[in-house]
Amino acid sequence: MLSLGTWESLSPQLLVEFSRVSQDKNVVESALNLLKLWLQNPLYERYRSQILAHIEARKYDLLLDCFYQLVPFGTGGRRGRVGYGPNRVNDLTVSLSVQGHCNYLRKAFGTCDSLPIVIAFDTRIFRDISNTYDFLGSVNPLLNLTSRALAYKACEIYAGNGFVVRIPDPQSETAYLSTPELSFSIRQLNAVGGVNVSASHNHPDDNGFKFYNRDGAQDIPPKDEELASYMNDVLEIRRMVFDVARERGHILVLDPGVHQAYISTNLSLRTKELAKSIPVVYTPLSGTGDSTVGDVLRAAGYDVKLYGPQANYDGTFANVPFRLPNPEVPEAARPAIRLAEEQGACVVFSTDPDADRLGVYALTRQLGWRYLSGNDIAAILTYYLVLDKVYGPRKSGLIIKTLVTSRVLEDMARQGNCQIIPDLLVGFKYIADVLHNLEARGRYNGITASPQDMIIAAEESHGVLLTPSIRDKDSAGGALLLCELVTQLCEAGAYLPDYLDAALIECGNYANATRSIVMRGIKGTAAIKEMMSSLRTAAPERFGDLEVLAKTDYLSDEFGPLKSSTDELSRNLLLFDLEGARVVIRPSGTEPKVKIYSDVEGRKLVSATDRSAAEAMARMLVDAVFHTCLHRIGITLSPSASVLPDHVDLDLRLDFDQNFRAELLNASQGLASSGATELLEWFRHRLSAYGAGADPLEATGQALVHLCESLRASTSDPQLHQALQVIQERLVAAQEQPGT
Repeated sequence: MLSLGTWESLSPQLLVEFSRVSQDKNVVESALNLLKLWLQNPLYERYRSQILAHIEARKYDLLLDCFYQLVPFGTGGRRGRVGYGPNRVNDLTVSLSVQGHCNYLRKAFGTCDSLPIVIAFDTRIFRDISNTYDFLGSVNPLLNLTSRALAYKACEIYAGNGFVVRIPDPQSETAYLSTPELSFSIRQLNAVGGVNVSASHNHPDDNGFKFYNRDGAQDIPPKDEELASYMNDVLEIRRMVFDVARERGHILVLDPGVHQAYISTNLSLRTKELAKSIPVVYTPLSGTGDSTVGDVLRAAGYDVKLYGPQANYDGTFANVPFRLPNPEVPEAARPAIRLAEEQGACVVFSTDPDADRLGVYALTRQLGWRYLSGNDIAAILTYYLVLDKVYGPRKSGLIIKTLVTSRVLEDMARQGNCQIIPDLLVGFKYIADVLHNLEARGRYNGITASPQDMIIAAEESHGVLLTPSIRDKDSAGGALLLCELVTQLCEAGAYLPDYLDAALIECGNYANATRSIVMRGIKGTAAIKEMMSSLRTAAPERFGDLEVLAKTDYLSDEFGPLKSSTDELSRNLLLFDLEGARVVIRPSGTEPKVKIYSDVEGRKLVSATDRSAAEAMARMLVDAVFHTCLHRIGITLSPSASVLPDHVDLDLRLDFDQNFRAELLNASQGLASSGATELLEWFRHRLSAYGAGADPLEATGQALVHLCESLRASTSDPQLHQALQVIQERLVAAQEQPGT
């Protein structure tokens, strides 16, 4: 085992190796400085042997990525891979951040004791599913690290700094607290803040921590950077042992009355009393949501059928396709459809692990199932609350949405004579800031209103809020009102997808589509910067068949001076106006990817009534933008690699084109002559990285079939053609029979 020795003996070697990984001298210098700190300062001694093991195993690319920066503040707090170093989530980075939060709160509220804090956590557990740390063998203290354990570590630090912490019951292994209920609890208890240990909808190898202010909201720039500065300057961590803190009254169980108040607040959103209720299938995607969505719907009288394989608090998300517990991923909740068909339900709800995002599948008139996007959910709820003359309450008030959320909400606001704030930056914290301003000053950017005037706040990424008593998105309220609507539709023999289509046609026939380009690590960060810089300095003249009429850069002086680096992160966004359409391109604030949004006004571009044509136009437009973005960094993907799901990162897409294609051609005849089991195992072994711990055929199946078709069309060799035909048929059969 490599010994620490002196830094002088290690640093020359690391300088050479890091410089081979990255040409950015600032990145290399930052990594060396932070690595020196972690190897020499006693505060970081716990992980010293594992860090040295990185060097011994020559994991220089991993080590550089782990040390070149601190885990950044994004649109949803600090979030990233679990691992070793300041750019990873571990008990040290969490402890330093929590201590910084304590110092920040002391500066704001003084030294008085017993200031209340609320702590939440989700179900996730780190099992290194991606095998990043195989080289450590069994000497990996981060294995089995849970959000609960990190939350309890935070409890000790808050207690050690004189705060009184409220947490879910430590005696219960199934007691968790969701994001929306955390926000509600902070306000209900008049706490000075809170923290949630969660990586929301990310892969189980990730974790994170979101800090909340006394409004029950996350801070916006520049306050979030001020908080981050306190976290980055910690020299000492003050801690009180968990059991001692409980004995001394510094850690208390969250009063069940708060939960009942949360349920009552959501129940008050109902717009009418219904004589009948409907069966509802719900999957919390192995997260915390049964105590929010589940409890609220049950309290409202709905017959909630839990999808058992995803209602087991399994923080590895083993029963969630792709291991991505994200309502934005249609496949995540698809297994629950079978239960819905068995139970005669016409709607399936899902939520991510911290239960703020809501997913919906709805039964169609043809007795199939339709996945509803975040924009679809926002449109249905807004139309129901504001414009629906048959079933809805016809409310008048304020609608709030983010810039990337469908403009159909603006059309609905105009028709319903509602005020609307339509162009907030991405992140629900900006919606919370609007409510804060309305509460404190009675106005926001020319809008005069109170928080109680809010009808709905929505963001494209499956987030809605229907009450100002909560200052983050809340899946329970949205699910409750959707149940109210669906109950009425079922009684009338109508279907939610038809309702959505009719609403959209009435309001401009808008259609939306999204895509993402995942680019990991330092190389990915550099590629994202290069891509955005290219799009800024030489704006595209057109996307597909549509001409670009105007470009808006939110980093420009038009939107004021930058308040902080966190403000720069939020404003790193380009908007392109086209005739009858809009495109937005932005790096994600929580994940290593660029997100692309298309918003098409169908009545201008294709037809006022043709939903299929509008949706096809939105997809075609977002695909054109996707490939334009890649071209800006010198990359052209084959149609087969383009078919891979968007969560598959760019390096793997390039591997699919540059390496795997040739390997498949070389192995085709041998694979075709082998048994079906052997053939599928070859694919699973070769493509294991594409699954990130899940079955890689789930992620690659469609692209593999496409590739086989492409290769068959391009070969004149009849034997190769026949072999590819056999392979393709077996791949199709495997998709039709999951688990084979």
